[in-house]
Amino acid sequence: MNALKILREAGFSELAYHFAAYIGRQQQTEDPLVTLTAGLLSETISEGHVCLNLNDFQSLNPLVQQVLPDISLWLQSLKQTEVVGQPGEFKPLILTADGLLYLYRYWQSEQQVAQAIKQRLNDSDMLPAADTLTTFMTDWQNSLPDTDWQKVAVLSALRRQLCVISGGPGTGKTTVVLKILQCLQLNEDKPRIALAAPTGKAAARLQQAISQHTGEQYVAKTLHRLLGISARFDQGRYSAERPLPVDVLIVDEASMIDINLMAITLKALPLHARLILLGDSDQLASVESGAVLANLCADEPSFSTEFSAWTKQVSEIDLPATSFVNPLQDSLVKLQHSYRFAAGGVVGQLALAVNQGEAEKVTDLLLNQTPSALAAPTTEHIQTQLLSGYQQFIEAIEQRKDAVSCIQAFEAFRMLCAVKQGTQSVYSVNQMMSQLLAKRGWRTAQPFYPGRPIMITQNHYRQNLYNGDVGVVLPNIDGELQACFLFGGELRWLPLSRLPAHETVFAMTVHKSQGSEFDHIALLLPDEDSAVLSRELVYTALTRARQTVQILSTQTVLKQAVQRRHQRESGLAQLLHGAKSA
Repeated sequence: MNALKILREAGFSELAYHFAAYIGRQQQTEDPLVTLTAGLLSETISEGHVCLNLNDFQSLNPLVQQVLPDISLWLQSLKQTEVVGQPGEFKPLILTADGLLYLYRYWQSEQQVAQAIKQRLNDSDMLPAADTLTTFMTDWQNSLPDTDWQKVAVLSALRRQLCVISGGPGTGKTTVVLKILQCLQLNEDKPRIALAAPTGKAAARLQQAISQHTGEQYVAKTLHRLLGISARFDQGRYSAERPLPVDVLIVDEASMIDINLMAITLKALPLHARLILLGDSDQLASVESGAVLANLCADEPSFSTEFSAWTKQVSEIDLPATSFVNPLQDSLVKLQHSYRFAAGGVVGQLALAVNQGEAEKVTDLLLNQTPSALAAPTTEHIQTQLLSGYQQFIEAIEQRKDAVSCIQAFEAFRMLCAVKQGTQSVYSVNQMMSQLLAKRGWRTAQPFYPGRPIMITQNHYRQNLYNGDVGVVLPNIDGELQACFLFGGELRWLPLSRLPAHETVFAMTVHKSQGSEFDHIALLLPDEDSAVLSRELVYTALTRARQTVQILSTQTVLKQAVQRRHQRESGLAQLLHGAKSA
């Protein structure tokens, strides 16, 4: 068997090919099956998995399946080579008893995350006085007929050393953060609080929301900046010996945290510190390997008798103790009431149907809209959506309205794409829109022209601009073209020569849209099925919309996407099931 030839013929990446070749050279036995397996593992990690599940034979490339032996012989070959070790050994590849194959670094990160989480499944000793907390909960008025999960989330965050809060858009995660901060300030000993998010845009949005509602000047940072991660310090500047000087760390948009970043974060926290993670576990996972939030939220929440009794004491909430025990008992809360999507609203119905994998219901809901909210991804339909979606923006630019009006008009709509390159992609849509505007007399052939929307693609701390920030090129008061951004109702103008790396953004990927909201969105899917199309991608796109959605896709491709759940291979959930709440 020529392992490298098979990898070439199967269309594996250059990285997978060369990693396989490297592992092949490290073997004394030169077993081609080990070389082939190394290529499989590299390709699997590039797809976002933490490990390769040798038992999941059917998910492997068909060409590779044809040459693989029986699982027992496969495992035997791997165990006999010196490049594969057992858990605890320092070898390039680690094979567990369950048939999960890891790169050493990912195995180590997963073990560190599991161990650190288990250490935090305890009650915290930093609690406001019971009477003070009862008064706070009484004053927090909420008219929900059922269990107020926002209050339960706040109480869990206050009582537990680890708290994971998951909820879809509009379920009140920001309100929960605000209430947690207010409660923490009720302590006699004021804790040191750090706010963070995986991306600069998410961190800026969190900081803005808190300052708008409280007037307090909290600073939210990216996790990389908080931890001191850089090219020189790829593991950050903090460790168990030199921990972060914080008592509480609140991390928003936790679905974007990969396994390695989570390991670095937990390693940097002092043992006494409280960690609060918030996000939407149903959204797309991180770009890098792992789906930590989804792993933590894999089971339904469970609550102990002690926690339920305490919740009743301080909030009058009847929270029944559960018979089953989640590894994160009392530490996991799922927000269930959407304050954004009205009951019976089509966006909320679509999001629910997608999450449940009900492909027929999804297409029926779209087709029953007037006009239909589902159309084929033809050039004509794409152009129609672009011109109608951006009509107010086009008019604002052509009528030379003020900068605030122009930016607000642009932010009302967005075309979201599953892929960045290709015939139905971010690149093709941006090209198409530029051509349509050129026909209206816009100077789109120029590098910068009035009305060109741009998205920052690299964090630039000196300019206070972050990856994902969106602005519009507009003439300033002197008629000079500059990049204009709208943050918290305030305009910020920047000379074009000082712009960080950026790109045109009439369209953006669904991944890039995470954390953003628009009144209207159009989702463009390729006309052929692809492994990148998944339930999580469609759900994430739909829940960016406040009011309406339009999907440009064939019914077949959309149904296949809704039915495909992209579950990343990982051993984290299994490791956590060995943990018990204290």
